[in-house]
Amino acid sequence: MRRILQTCINNKIQRRSLFHWINLQFNAVDEDRFKQFGPDRTCAEWILRNGGKIKWVNADEYESDYNCLPKEGVQVQLQEIDASNSSIMANGFEHLKGCKYLSKMILHNCGYLENDALKQLNYIKDSLLFLQVSQCGNITETGLLHLISLQKLRTLIVYGLPYIKERTKILSILKNDMKQCNITFNK
Repeated sequence: MRRILQTCINNKIQRRSLFHWINLQFNAVDEDRFKQFGPDRTCAEWILRNGGKIKWVNADEYESDYNCLPKEGVQVQLQEIDASNSSIMANGFEHLKGCKYLSKMILHNCGYLENDALKQLNYIKDSLLFLQVSQCGNITETGLLHLISLQKLRTLIVYGLPYIKERTKILSILKNDMKQCNITFNK
């Protein structure tokens, strides 16, 4: 058993697969927990479990410690997510369903983030006002075009996306289709 484990650790491909599987599990929605505690708490748990920070409505500071969440059963509303340097993945974005007060989201240096995740921001299209997508190496033009559905968005900050080849064209499309939004799109 020890030899098998050591082989997996030494084998880069196996290690990647193992960590990918672990991250998938850390991002999976627990439907029973969602039903019992609601969207805001389970979404906050998801973000904190994966290394991000959250801010509740009426809170002054961000919370980054999973163990400092309010007691189960206490009603809370999630207002902001800072997922900087976290391991969130697209399959976890279902946690956003039902988060009616979520107005700000920062997706910075999220190494596992892919285009499908941005499509799922549609779950919070009625409340999201501020979005930053930066240094997320797997995001392409396809992902950014999903943001057009966010018609209440007022601020969009985008930079450091290496797979964006048609920056000027995408910026033009976003500005044309999101006239209500102040867009900053740097290289």
